[in-house]
Amino acid sequence: MYDRILVPTDGSEGTKTAVEQAITHARTYDAELHVLHVVDQSAIDLTATPAADGMTSEVVHEQLDEQGQTFVDEVATQAAEAGVPTTTEMVEYGRPHEEIQSYASEQGIDLIVIGTHGRSGLDRHLLGSVAEKVLRTAEVPVLVVQLDE
Repeated sequence: MYDRILVPTDGSEGTKTAVEQAITHARTYDAELHVLHVVDQSAIDLTATPAADGMTSEVVHEQLDEQGQTFVDEVATQAAEAGVPTTTEMVEYGRPHEEIQSYASEQGIDLIVIGTHGRSGLDRHLLGSVAEKVLRTAEVPVLVVQLDE
């Protein structure tokens, strides 16, 4: 049913519920598991000028890169411990929902498993919802998992 499953991770503690679901589905369907972390480009744009403490955009970029790689490595380790090898572990830059969609399209992903904090009302509108944007625009099935807070 599913040959390629994508689980985007933001590294938050709550994401582990979505990761567990993705690993379970990958094991059930003997599917490839792809792990993706997207660094929101706006975080980079905010650091375009040197900060008062001497942090340059290059330093911030390097730190975000390392942090993102740590997030995907943790998921890959968890998957391997469950007997599910990961096919791809990547860190990308851009608008998260767009990068998730682009990756899914390019890699022929059959299912996206993504977590949501379940915010509503003003919080959702102010903070946005990557999961909601992916769900509305996805060309493949999306499993939205309520995250533990």
